[in-house]
Amino acid sequence: MTKKLKIYSTISLFILGSCSIAGSWVYERADGYLAEYFKEYAYFSEEQKNEIDKVTENYVNWFTLNELPMIRTILVNMKDINNNNAESLINETYLNGQGLFERSNKYFEKSIVEFSKTLTDLQVDEIKNHFDEIQIEREESRKKEKDYAEEVFENFSSGFRRLNIKLTNAQKDFAKENIKELKNTRPEWSFFQEKWVEEFIEILKKRNDKGFEKNITSHLRSFENFGDQEFQLKRKNNEQVTIKIISGIFSSASEKQIKGMNRRIETYIASIDRILSNRSLE
Repeated sequence: MTKKLKIYSTISLFILGSCSIAGSWVYERADGYLAEYFKEYAYFSEEQKNEIDKVTENYVNWFTLNELPMIRTILVNMKDINNNNAESLINETYLNGQGLFERSNKYFEKSIVEFSKTLTDLQVDEIKNHFDEIQIEREESRKKEKDYAEEVFENFSSGFRRLNIKLTNAQKDFAKENIKELKNTRPEWSFFQEKWVEEFIEILKKRNDKGFEKNITSHLRSFENFGDQEFQLKRKNNEQVTIKIISGIFSSASEKQIKGMNRRIETYIASIDRILSNRSLE
């Protein structure tokens, strides 16, 4: 379960962010942060809290041993990006990232299924109320949302800034022109997420029924592909346009921009190396 509904991907993003932005200090405390994150959903018993602590600690250990080395390889490969290989390398990086999230999704399945069996009726109601609060917050936030194209452009700009790349005017114009091809899926995302949660809560209410494990596992796996065919086509279009924009910017990147990015990537790699080294000494 997750505040933003993207149950597992949010966790992986947190892990990656703590590693790349704040370095090994935050990463080594990631299991504690994740545990507190899960505990916000309801008033859990001490036994349940201990189980959450154990699951999140095991997840961070698994992520460190299995995913961090792969992320390091992705970063090393990104240092080789140039005007000629940008499109193929960005596509490869996207697929690798997608695989990372899918593996994290699968990792948590069994734990969520087993933990769900320990819930009381009151806790299921509390989880529902928590999701309802999230929906209210989302609706309030939506009232303050910027123009879709403007917000997307800011996201692209901030993403490249995190890579130590300041976009040129020509690159900004390229991004803005291609952003016009994106489909605004915010209303659909909200609708289908809310529907997914409603179905999730109904499944939790039947946690003692025969077939519960199969039903909840199937529902958890459905999150990444929820929505109707039209919505899925819009998502696919947006993925392709996003890759085109990122690839196009890298294809036009100057030597100075690439060098700046490589310096930033080196800091990320150094953080990963410290984490892996610390774990090997334990």
